[in-house]
Amino acid sequence: MTAPTRRRLGVATLVLAAGLTLTACGGSDDQAANPLGTATPGKVHFAFRSDDKPTSFIDGGKPAGFLIELTQAMAQKMNLTADYTATDFASMLPNIRNHKYDSAAFGTLVTPPRQEVTDFTTAVNYGQAQLISRKSAPLATVDASGGKTIAITRGSELIPLVKKRVPTVTVKEFPNIAASSNALTAGQVDGLFTGVATTNDLLEKHPDYQASPAITSGMTAFPVAKDKPELKKALDDALKAVIADGTYTKLFDKWNPKGVAIPSDMLKAYPGMQQRPGVTAADGS
Repeated sequence: MTAPTRRRLGVATLVLAAGLTLTACGGSDDQAANPLGTATPGKVHFAFRSDDKPTSFIDGGKPAGFLIELTQAMAQKMNLTADYTATDFASMLPNIRNHKYDSAAFGTLVTPPRQEVTDFTTAVNYGQAQLISRKSAPLATVDASGGKTIAITRGSELIPLVKKRVPTVTVKEFPNIAASSNALTAGQVDGLFTGVATTNDLLEKHPDYQASPAITSGMTAFPVAKDKPELKKALDDALKAVIADGTYTKLFDKWNPKGVAIPSDMLKAYPGMQQRPGVTAADGS
């Protein structure tokens, strides 16, 4: 090997080493600037449903609702800015797993199949669901849906729940609550199965609707990608903080209809948590 060749190889080696060093330093700097690994440094990006009043909806062109304000309060505890993208439920969890969103301002029902592919925070609520029907063709209970066709939002875990409870029910999936409600009003389905908060909102809008007694659907939580353990812990800590300082109870009281209690399972999960003012312990059972 000639001397010029050796000099060229030496220079190339130094350049390569310098590049690797800069890359390593850059990666370290990126991690330091964004320790939680959020999609955008300094922000936590939540997906949300725009048709789930009072939980999350659009008001004056901006996201609003109980879980919007709750996640904003959590983001403040994390020293981050919360931002939001409206999406349908069916694409929500896949896009959290692929890091398009950091989490969702949506109380997602926690089930074993979902836990296999997605992590979840500690409980944000304990869900209950009701069957809405037209007063002209009433379904008094969820069990009365046997042999009937009911609307449920596409991808919801309420689908396997009701099919297990009422094997003879036919479920017709719709992209959102508005489409489900339109189908019920038009007589295309016999009922609409959804959460209690959404039920109350629909009953206010549609005096021709009625609702069954509620059944418990299970624990709900905020979803997080499995490869983001630091983000999950930060969300857990922030959620506990807004519960401990009374923010959760204040927002629950602001956004939920009178008489709707914080479930007793939530009070058990977070010792010292405040119940909604004017509601007895029995109301949350």
